[in-house]
Amino acid sequence: MIGVFNAFAFALLLSSLFALRFRQWGRRSTVALYFGAFFLLELGANHFFIPPGALGAEIGWLCLGLTLPVLVATLLVRRYESGQRR
Repeated sequence: MIGVFNAFAFALLLSSLFALRFRQWGRRSTVALYFGAFFLLELGANHFFIPPGALGAEIGWLCLGLTLPVLVATLLVRRYESGQRR
């Protein structure tokens, strides 16, 4: 169960970084596709390559905590860039 939580947290952080870096907030399907790919890759890595108990739930909570400022930055950049187009 911790592996699924960590995979979700990693995927959420990486897909939000992808949306911020490449300005993909308008293409929700692309961000969802990246989220799914990151989730499956992390889940596979957790199942096949990472020994059991190596990553605790703290890593997942850390990734969720890091996702919050990235999402705030994404919203601020989106708001700023929409104001620049006028």
